[in-house]
Amino acid sequence: MRSPSHLLVDLPEAPGVYLLFGAQDELLYIGKSKSVRSRVRAHFNDRSERRMMRRVARVETRLTAGELGALLLESRLIKELRPLYNVMSRQRRRVIVARRRLNAGGYVVVSLEPTDYLAIRPDEPILGLFKHTTQAKEFLARIARERRLCHKLLHLEQARSYCFGYHLGHCDGACMGEEPADTYNARLESAFEERRIKAWPYEGALVVEEHAVNGDRTERFIIDNWCLLGSLCSDGTTWTAATHRFDYDSYKILHAYVTDERNRGMISIVARDSVAT
Repeated sequence: MRSPSHLLVDLPEAPGVYLLFGAQDELLYIGKSKSVRSRVRAHFNDRSERRMMRRVARVETRLTAGELGALLLESRLIKELRPLYNVMSRQRRRVIVARRRLNAGGYVVVSLEPTDYLAIRPDEPILGLFKHTTQAKEFLARIARERRLCHKLLHLEQARSYCFGYHLGHCDGACMGEEPADTYNARLESAFEERRIKAWPYEGALVVEEHAVNGDRTERFIIDNWCLLGSLCSDGTTWTAATHRFDYDSYKILHAYVTDERNRGMISIVARDSVAT
């Protein structure tokens, strides 16, 4: 499919987000790239995307200082605007959260919660994240088998007394208080280590500063506890989060960026009260 020149002529060879609109101004697709013009042209040349691209009547762009800004903006706009063809991204919004709470006997009980956003609740901290319920239950069944954990406390079964695993010799009796709570809880916490969200490693918040390669644009991002609180661009545009909520897609983007040694010079630790939004 030949790229319509009138749709490409004003597109920049710069990082940012692009929005593809149809003839009725319906939003078809949102994407990001280090070079918006090249990426949009590639869409037109991709045979698997011909059906979508035939509908494109207008392209809107939102420039960013670099790749981090493009990743974060794309993720946010897809959630807010729900484009027709971003099917996979929309499906990935909902994750399954495994939360930790203590029962009356002091034993950790695991509950699964489907959610689009992760609310941080101190009384029910997050043990791990899963793509869907099947993956979560398969993981719980595996750690129950490998770590001798209780199916009842993992909410894999309902029982008024001992769980079925106890009668098979696979549970040490935590379901009825026979195993010490601290012993059982330590084994469960260890089992979830591979699924755990990494703890925020800083005493305060972070300011990440990203510069365009040509030097004409700078963007600063304010981050705390893996939450993106807002951004300020050198062109005067700003964005502030409505609530201090944890978003899993943003967490993956921010964790990858912050833990990359190449980005260390772009990161500053600041007092939380200095970035209150």
